[in-house]
Amino acid sequence: MSTAVSLQALRYRWPGSSRPTVAVDDLSLPQGESLFVQGPSGSGKSTLLNLLAGVLVPTEGEVQMLEQPISQWSGRRRDRFRADHLGYIFQQFNLLPYLTVLANVELPARLSTRRHEQTLAQQNSLTAAAEHWLRRLQLPESLWRAPVSRLSVGQQQRVAAARALMGSPELIIADEPTSALDEDNVENFMQVLTEQCRSIGASLIFVSHDRRLAQWFDHQLVLTAHTEEADA
Repeated sequence: MSTAVSLQALRYRWPGSSRPTVAVDDLSLPQGESLFVQGPSGSGKSTLLNLLAGVLVPTEGEVQMLEQPISQWSGRRRDRFRADHLGYIFQQFNLLPYLTVLANVELPARLSTRRHEQTLAQQNSLTAAAEHWLRRLQLPESLWRAPVSRLSVGQQQRVAAARALMGSPELIIADEPTSALDEDNVENFMQVLTEQCRSIGASLIFVSHDRRLAQWFDHQLVLTAHTEEADA
């Protein structure tokens, strides 16, 4: 089985800091499996996600994504890898409020040639693919052509998830996407998200401070201030 993520002797220190914000000695996530990353505020969760996405490079050690040594690459090459292979669900969703729901979902396939080609291999058009994911994520069709700013928080979250799944990337990274939802919506969203990641064989890396969500995942990584322990 191929490996989605491999971290070896990983350390990241912010400039001027004597202690690492993130320290992970050894972590390997098989392709198609899921990882739950938990820890309190200040434990380095967002920093770890930035390292995985290639936004930051480690102070020590190596980050491999899809068996590629991305931490050794140039910034431009990491940016292209991220656009081609990663779907990202941001905590604040980062949707473009002046675009329609469909236009927001189509964006990854318009910015990445690889995801554009993968989308058209599965559907007749980008719009058909966007509609497919919105349907799978249970967003009412009456909202698809509305500006995304008109949607509720829970509805915007589903749009963000549909956008991340567009073009069937191998990796989905989710940064506290349930923090603004009530308990019933959290349960429903987790079921839908994990099912859709499995449907395309994508690995899911999900960050949250809510330990109750760990039940949805194959593996866990627990971060504390400057330390870590993993169950992989």
